[in-house]
Amino acid sequence: MGFSSKQCVHEISRLRFEGNLPAAIERCHDAISVYSEDNFFYKVLGDLYFQEKNYVAASQAYLEDLKRLSRKPEHFKAFARFYRQFDSEADADLRDQFRGKIIKAIKDNEIAPNIHQLLVETFGDIFVIDDDLTTILRKSESDHNLGEIKRFIKSASANDVRSLIFHQIRQENYANTKTKEYLISVAEKNALYLEAQLLVGKIIAKQEPPNPTLIRTLLRMSRKQQDYHYAEELVGIDEELVKKSDFNIQYELVYYFDSAGDSDLLDKTLKKMRNSAEGSIPIARTLYNFYLTFDRFEDAQNLSEHIQNLLDLKRAEGKKHQRSQEQLESEQIVWQRVKDLVSEKEHNRQMLALRDLLKGFSHELGQPITNIRYKVQLQQLRIERGIGNMDEIQDLFVTILAQTERIGFMLDRFRPIVSSKSVQEIFSVNDCMKQVFTDLSDRLSQSRITYSFREDSKVSLFGDRIQFSQIFYNLVLNSMQAIGENGKIDVRISTVKNSIRILFSDNGSGIPEDYRKKIFEPFFSTKDPASGNGGEGLGLFVVWNILKMYKGTIQLNHKFKDGAQFIIKIPVEEENHEPSSNN
Repeated sequence: MGFSSKQCVHEISRLRFEGNLPAAIERCHDAISVYSEDNFFYKVLGDLYFQEKNYVAASQAYLEDLKRLSRKPEHFKAFARFYRQFDSEADADLRDQFRGKIIKAIKDNEIAPNIHQLLVETFGDIFVIDDDLTTILRKSESDHNLGEIKRFIKSASANDVRSLIFHQIRQENYANTKTKEYLISVAEKNALYLEAQLLVGKIIAKQEPPNPTLIRTLLRMSRKQQDYHYAEELVGIDEELVKKSDFNIQYELVYYFDSAGDSDLLDKTLKKMRNSAEGSIPIARTLYNFYLTFDRFEDAQNLSEHIQNLLDLKRAEGKKHQRSQEQLESEQIVWQRVKDLVSEKEHNRQMLALRDLLKGFSHELGQPITNIRYKVQLQQLRIERGIGNMDEIQDLFVTILAQTERIGFMLDRFRPIVSSKSVQEIFSVNDCMKQVFTDLSDRLSQSRITYSFREDSKVSLFGDRIQFSQIFYNLVLNSMQAIGENGKIDVRISTVKNSIRILFSDNGSGIPEDYRKKIFEPFFSTKDPASGNGGEGLGLFVVWNILKMYKGTIQLNHKFKDGAQFIIKIPVEEENHEPSSNN
């Protein structure tokens, strides 16, 4: 034919676009004569015939496509899409004939086992050709046959196990819950985590309240897949679940809240687990490992002593056994060494962050300085040659002023965390936030951005009020850039025990998942720094550092879907907290 495969595709696409289907079909046949093992041209041929309503020819072309899919199983979705369209448009006789041809091809080993399995999992039992499997699928619909199902599983192939699991997923019969629960454990054992989740979902959807064992299984499967979206859809994972859950669910919730960055509910889950650990050595040891994982060494040390007391009680059969002073001193030495290592690790981390900060700062300063140097050198050269003029010198001044303003703005961004000129006083956090909105009200109004501020309690801190206000200035300015126009900013301040909790939300474009771990790093930005509207990547870095001075934290709420939401927590002394007059 003289054409490459790509040229054939281009020519067929052109003819199809022009509406010349007969010519496109002819080119497809020409391509198939040369590239007979390539399933792609059979697929295109099937689509062209289907477009002409020639269902017989279309199904034959797609059957040939199916026979060649073993090397490209990812293309099975295209076949499945065609099959559903064919099944909805062709008459009953043609549908039966097509299914019969597929089944014959399966029996004649013309369709690879992996493609056959995809047919069964996607379209159900109509493509099962093994009589024994067909029988067991039917029997699995009743719990009375659970013993027989278990015996079948012991000697079944992996594909037969998958077929049985997918059969249960498709069933709307809930009279065989025990069989489904057994197959959930089989799916997990075979690392079929998604299939296990789907089966759990089928049961939970019909239960009220859901079985705690199934909730734990669902969370465990989500953890193994590192994806909690399905669990979030089925179960309300919130403080209420923490309160009413047992230790096994709490164990999974620790991983969930850690992955979601919800330190508040993580703390509450660990505290509830601590109650469960009071009389249980296994639970206490599990919690001990969690404490170490989250660098909670004081808690871990206290729990270690509690575990030892439980062991002593067990050995003495109820009689208290005092450990030797030497043993206690030895443990203290070990714990101090662990703390020193963690402190050293934190110091190294801070030094790396400082190195990156200075490196980035040097790079950012270098750009405007280079621009100024280049412009000045160029103007000097033109003056030396007698071709300079006042207009060019005026342009040079404009450039120098613009670049020095850029440097000054960058230094201003750092000033809140390096300035030694500060006034230390007790100030109202609520008043700081209100003042920021007042100062920026004109800019917010011009951008048609509305804002709301809710205070469940009045709280105060001791420190530099102006420095602290920079937290809110940076957050509001960041939101304004993300929202554009006609948006909304919402701030809510409350107290949780001895800490301030601030929820700062906007309905902007949100933060892409790939960027979420970098947003607090210095000089990380998705905006153009030359725009004059920020973009140096210092806003959230400054926020993070100011909060660190107050022993506070800031986290992005990964579960917030309507823009971006930051969760700020700051410990506060009880005497600095004023109850709201509204409460």
